[in-house]
Amino acid sequence: MVDPLDELDVQLARLRSVADDLRGRRGTPVLEGNQVELIEDGPTLLRAYEELQRGSRREVRVLDRPPYVTPPSTQQKLELDRLADGIEYRAIYGTEVFESEDIMGVLPELQAAGEVSRVLAQVPMKMAVGDDDTALIGLTKRAPAESNLLIRSSGLLDGLIATFEMLWALAIPMPALLASGEVPALTEPDRDILLLLAGGATDDMISRRLRISPRTTQRRVRALMDALGAQTRFQAGVQAARRRWI
Repeated sequence: MVDPLDELDVQLARLRSVADDLRGRRGTPVLEGNQVELIEDGPTLLRAYEELQRGSRREVRVLDRPPYVTPPSTQQKLELDRLADGIEYRAIYGTEVFESEDIMGVLPELQAAGEVSRVLAQVPMKMAVGDDDTALIGLTKRAPAESNLLIRSSGLLDGLIATFEMLWALAIPMPALLASGEVPALTEPDRDILLLLAGGATDDMISRRLRISPRTTQRRVRALMDALGAQTRFQAGVQAARRRWI
């Protein structure tokens, strides 16, 4: 069975090679019809992302994690408008978002409007896919506008869509959020702990989000891992999902 994270690493290496080639050739201007084009400035990147969303007729798939070219709140209205138009949004977030006040400030409203969001411990790149036609890929973890690819219908795009779907199956549903961005205190705290574990959250992150003491968190995490026969924290979350505990 293909590991979707390994497959994503392969795709990422291929994309970086394509970006290096385009950077060396300095091809035609972005947004004028090439199957793969390089974007290296913030304004063009934002325009391409907005056009991808406006041009979608069925769904937008997203891999997301910090950093951001602009605060997520600047893109919130457009997504809300598209959700209201009936466009489906599916987003996989890296666990870094739990530490980002920017994204945690907008996620509750997006969830309430219909975005279906999941969490994954490792999201090595940013990506948005409009329908099955266009993808926008971020290739660096540091400067978000430094190196991005706009990819139209092609075998490369088909591979990225397939990888997204594998990651979607692996990811764990995002806990429901209050308007403040906090995880609500539920009657089944162990379920929330398992959801966060599956997303790669640390004990400290779990303690803060669920408002329980670090000692209680450590005790419950250990007990849950033992009950599931899990060797790692992430494995505990995956096993819990397979057993329909979460």
